[in-house]
Amino acid sequence: MRMTQILDWRPEPGEVVEFELTTDRAPVPHDVPASHFQQVHLRLAAAHRASGRRQSPWVGMTFDLPGRADLDALADAWRGLVRRHEAFHAWYEPDAEDLPGFRLPPDSLTVRPSRVGEFTDPGELRAHLHRRIDERTAVGRLGMLAGVIRRDTASTVYFAIDHAYTDGHSLALLFEEIRTRYRAALGGAPAGLGPVPGYLEYNLRERAGSASLTADAPELAAWSEFLAAEDGGFPGFPVGLGNDTDELLPGTRVHYPVLTGAEAHAFRAYCARHGGGFGAGAFAALALAQREFTGDDVYRVLTVVSTRAHPRLLPVHGWLVNFVPLRFRLPSGAALADAVGVAQQGFQRARAGYDVPLYRAVELLGGDVPSIPPMVSYLDGRSAPGARDYPRADATVLTGPDSARGVSLWVNWFPDRADLVVNMPDTPEAAAGVPKYVDRVREIMLAASSGSRPAS
Repeated sequence: MRMTQILDWRPEPGEVVEFELTTDRAPVPHDVPASHFQQVHLRLAAAHRASGRRQSPWVGMTFDLPGRADLDALADAWRGLVRRHEAFHAWYEPDAEDLPGFRLPPDSLTVRPSRVGEFTDPGELRAHLHRRIDERTAVGRLGMLAGVIRRDTASTVYFAIDHAYTDGHSLALLFEEIRTRYRAALGGAPAGLGPVPGYLEYNLRERAGSASLTADAPELAAWSEFLAAEDGGFPGFPVGLGNDTDELLPGTRVHYPVLTGAEAHAFRAYCARHGGGFGAGAFAALALAQREFTGDDVYRVLTVVSTRAHPRLLPVHGWLVNFVPLRFRLPSGAALADAVGVAQQGFQRARAGYDVPLYRAVELLGGDVPSIPPMVSYLDGRSAPGARDYPRADATVLTGPDSARGVSLWVNWFPDRADLVVNMPDTPEAAAGVPKYVDRVREIMLAASSGSRPAS
């Protein structure tokens, strides 16, 4: 699955049809508080809207279906999905200060196709879809956009929703569920998908757990060490970005191919021989490159982990993630072989605090979280349902143009490749420095995958 900013997306023209989500029932309040991530995200998005600052708080995806899509079957697929998952019928009002929650009866939701028209120019089509995504995802109630670009050879399904209600895991599930429901509807058979828990149950558990934490709780030890390291606070990036303040600047997103499918497996085998997994090897390469650029042996970064610790949470559609503090020290003169093990140990320690919310930890320990925290995300997407169909279906995670203070970096491993995606300030300094750092990381990983000695 690729990650593409919408301004770089070139959809093939065709007939555009939206699937309108409606209900004949009035929403009723619920008293489940937003999760920590939802609360910060929704309030920041509302503040940006009020100030007119550029932002894209949504995330979406696109993928292809063979032939000219059957609208009734696809409407049936969306109807089944939105009724099954609470993320589509329970929400928080984003422009209200206290983020009141509301919900609708799932069986009151209906979906019908609405023909928009034929588009012949890719740029005009993209601009239309970008505008519609911004419009539909900025509202709380039924705030999503789903549609299809129909063609005789293949049809492109598109979907977007506020990030507060989805994550990468959820999008992978959506890819497979819509295709499963669509095939079932075409054949006149039931999809055979049972009920799943909702994200509000998760919110309640997270809030109850975080409310019981205190500043001296053992669960906060890793956070305390992380925030006290060096000059305290959150780490910067190994190269200059042309932005030394907390100011949000226009951002740009760049994709870097790193390893082929075969090279990724060879890299994983190399890491296993030296005491770690693929992710530990990637973090070790990032740390080694940092040392070359800065001389710093201590690698500190926030990394993303799933909070779906229980099997019953695996099918939940929602934003069930956290940032944890990864910190480790490279051995003196270490090469990659020496660094993989310490990176693995550091990640395991960080991962143990998956259920300590970032914002609650910093609140208790004192300090401020940057408006967009710098982070590195590692995703092994090989085992996701339908993952082997990603290339054939041109499955793509779609994001909007956004702002950036520092650098966010995604390390993605899919069946056919591993890549790096970087979001950074759109400045001359970042454009000059960040690619040099990423190229060095790539060189270290490639050398390990080829069996040659990776430079330290």
